[in-house]
Amino acid sequence: MRAAIYARVGNPDQVAIWHQSEMLTEQIRDMWGDRAEIDIYADNGVSGLRTDRPGLQKFLQNARTYDGVFVYNMSRLSRSVPDAVGLVRQIKNLGTELYAADRNMVESAEKIMETVSSIST
Repeated sequence: MRAAIYARVGNPDQVAIWHQSEMLTEQIRDMWGDRAEIDIYADNGVSGLRTDRPGLQKFLQNARTYDGVFVYNMSRLSRSVPDAVGLVRQIKNLGTELYAADRNMVESAEKIMETVSSIST
């Protein structure tokens, strides 16, 4: 199994990238075992309101090669609901599953996607 970790810190008061990566690596090992291949993508000091983050863009270019992408929580992926919905949709369309340490956030993102989809049709 191949996993990608995406970690982001916008300011020094947030959970450090190394801590997000350690915790998510442990979660991946628990789920998929020690043989899982893990790549880490990160953006340090970049606002979650922007989607042109270098680490995020590099991950998105390679996303199709992963079985799953892991985030500490959905706010690490995006601070904008429309952008979060778009990113979740893009990741899923590439055939990659999205996992978050807070699984309720993943369920919320999927519910948001369903709501937005029903409004736009």
